[in-house]
Amino acid sequence: MATAAVAQGYKPYQPYKPYSPPAPAQPKTSYDWQSGNRITATPNQDGSTSIRGSNMNTGAMWRSTIEANGDQRGVDSRGNMWRYNESTGSYMSSDGTTCIGKGALRTCN
Repeated sequence: MATAAVAQGYKPYQPYKPYSPPAPAQPKTSYDWQSGNRITATPNQDGSTSIRGSNMNTGAMWRSTIEANGDQRGVDSRGNMWRYNESTGSYMSSDGTTCIGKGALRTCN
């Protein structure tokens, strides 16, 4: 009986396989022919998503990052840096625009 118990628990030798991280997610691009906007969203390994946008008609370009928790930051087409906090609803831009709150209670200067 002891031999049968050992045989049941026996596992043949498995060679060591080094860790290999999963392949990064592929970027997704969409194009809106009416506005001319092209958006590319690239998932990052830390759970955030990088967004790059451009407009073929105007030459405008912008970029932003959406964190896993919903916070966002970026640079608009005029070069203004901005930041949005998902939990408070606050928005601040280097052009002086600030907003506080969410929904109907949101106020901006």
